[in-house]
Amino acid sequence: MNIGMKFENLEKVYDLLARAIDEVGPANEAIFLSKVCLVLSHAIDDIEFVEEAIHTATQDISPKISSPAGHQRK
Repeated sequence: MNIGMKFENLEKVYDLLARAIDEVGPANEAIFLSKVCLVLSHAIDDIEFVEEAIHTATQDISPKISSPAGHQRK
């Protein structure tokens, strides 16, 4: 993605997200972040940009491989 936000504003976004995650609690973190992504995606209204953002966000994250019951897959 070649568009960008000033570093100071990125820090502010990070801080706002961290505070909101603390507010909603760890059990609701995933649903909260999903809702934020959907709200921002709606505002952006550019599916290619959203697809690229999702791909970029998955980089450097090790996948957790487990079944829904929590059993490790082989």
